Amino acid sequence: MIGRTMALACTLSLALAGAARAEMVDVDGGQLYYETCGSGPQAVVLIHDGVVNSASFDDMWPILCKQFRLVRYDRRGYGKSPAATAPYSVQEDLAAVMAAAKMDHASLVGFSFGGGLAVSYAVLHPEQVDRLVISGTVINGFQPTKNFGEHVTRIMFPMIIGNMDAVADNAAKSGWVMAPGHVAAKAKALAILKASPQDLRHQMKDPIKPWPSDLSRLPDLKVPTLILIGDHDIADNQAASGAAQALIPGSRRIVIDDAGHLMQLEHPGEIAGLIGEFIRKGR
Repeated sequence: MIGRTMALACTLSLALAGAARAEMVDVDGGQLYYETCGSGPQAVVLIHDGVVNSASFDDMWPILCKQFRLVRYDRRGYGKSPAATAPYSVQEDLAAVMAAAKMDHASLVGFSFGGGLAVSYAVLHPEQVDRLVISGTVINGFQPTKNFGEHVTRIMFPMIIGNMDAVADNAAKSGWVMAPGHVAAKAKALAILKASPQDLRHQMKDPIKPWPSDLSRLPDLKVPTLILIGDHDIADNQAASGAAQALIPGSRRIVIDDAGHLMQLEHPGEIAGLIGEFIRKGR
C-alpha cells in the first residue's frame, strides 16, 4: 500500500512539473519525433534550424516548460526523425505535429530555416498562430548573396569526408555562426552533430516541396512578431531581419549582443527569457 502511494505521488509530481513526453507521429510517407512538456495556458512550438536538430533547445527547454505547453520536434532527416523518401511539405509536417500535440493554435518560435517555416505557416494559417518569434531567419523569396553561399560552402566542406570536428571548428572560426569565444556553444554543437551526423548529410537529397515567396505576403500578417538577430550574424541574415521588420506590421526587432547565428546555444537563458516575456505579454 505504501509503495503504491509513493508511486502515485511520484506520478502526480511529474505531471504537475510538466514532465516531458516523447512520441512519434505519422506523416505523409514518414514519421516525426516530437516531445511535449509543461501545462501552461499558452501553447508554443519550437522549430529548429537547418544545421542541428531539436537537441539545440536542451538548455532552453526546462526554462520554457515551466511557463508554457511546449513542443519541439525533429524535422525529417534530423535527430530521431527518419529522412524523407519522397517529396513532402514542411508546412504539412508542422500541422501534423500540432495536431498530434492537440494544439489548435500556438505561438511559433523558429530559428534560421525554422523561422522561415514559421513565417510560411503563419501566412498559410494565420488563425492557428498566436505569436511569431523568428531568429536569424531568411524569409522564403529573399535571395542569398554569392558571399553567403561561399561562406557556407567553406564551413561545410569537411562534411564530405565526415569530419564533423572540422565542420564545428569552421563554424566557430567563421565569427558569424557563433560569435568568437563561445567554447561551450561550440562543444554543444559538435556533440549534436556527432550524435546525429545525418543532420547535415541528408540535406543534399532532402526532397522538400518548394513553396512560393512569402515576401509579398508579409504586410498581410497580423500576428505579433518578435525578430531576433545576433550582432555577429552574417550580412545576409542581418539584411533579412531588417526587411522582415519593415514588412511585418508592428513587428519588433532585437539585436542580441555577443551572438551569432546559433544564439540558442550561445545564450539559451537570455533567449528563453526574451521568448517567454514576448509570448506572455505580447511585447
